[in-house]
Amino acid sequence: MKRGMEGVAKTIALSWRLFAAAVGARYRNAFLGYFWMVCPAVLITGGVSLASQSGVINPGNTRLPYPLFVFLGVIVWQVFAEAVKVPHVAFDGARAYLTKVHFAHEALILAQLYESLIGVFVRFTAVLLLVAWYGESSWRGIGLLALCLAGSNLLGLGLGAMLMPFTMLFADLQNAVKLILGYGLFLTPAFYVPESAGLLSSLVQSAPVAPLMNSARDAAAGAALSQPDALAAVLALSLLMTMAGMAFVRLSAPIVIERLLLGGR
Repeated sequence: MKRGMEGVAKTIALSWRLFAAAVGARYRNAFLGYFWMVCPAVLITGGVSLASQSGVINPGNTRLPYPLFVFLGVIVWQVFAEAVKVPHVAFDGARAYLTKVHFAHEALILAQLYESLIGVFVRFTAVLLLVAWYGESSWRGIGLLALCLAGSNLLGLGLGAMLMPFTMLFADLQNAVKLILGYGLFLTPAFYVPESAGLLSSLVQSAPVAPLMNSARDAAAGAALSQPDALAAVLALSLLMTMAGMAFVRLSAPIVIERLLLGGR
């Protein structure tokens, strides 16, 4: 037990050193470094809002001002999509020393996770500013918004950790993941409220991030949660997937490294 706790402490300390070395270098030369984290969401929100005003998109009964409705949906998806990439980016960026130095490989993911949490915080701040602009803020709503973004981050991290051993070894799978993360937003209730009973509506509502998007909007509107059971289930699933994913990384890392040494991708 004591040895296990010492191992965890060393892993966290190493991950923090890796994070501190990487984050300064990444944003030192980007004056608007943190702005680029929310820029895509702002551009998408603006474009979709214009399309709605022109009658191209029928969002349905959103309860919130439409720009806020879209922005919340896009931010939840962005947090999820970025978290999915964390394990692969962490291991791929460490190729130069991954096969040469022995250390706790979970530290790579934790270091990359810390960096992604900066993005979560920046996006959360942008959400709070927009919610306050529309006069919908409350302490309860702020807490629920934070919970939804945290759940989205954990859900993506768990999924990414389970995929990482395969995406590191199979380029086609990694390309497929990129494609899904790039266009999967359109298969979620990010831009409209599904009201029909068709196949597409069912697919959109069954997206794992749908309860997180809907609950974030309920929180911003100061309304009661419309899907409390679904939200609780997704949050529990997110936590379980993260723990299972990190355990899977620990077990599979030696195999991935061996394949890389033998000339794998």
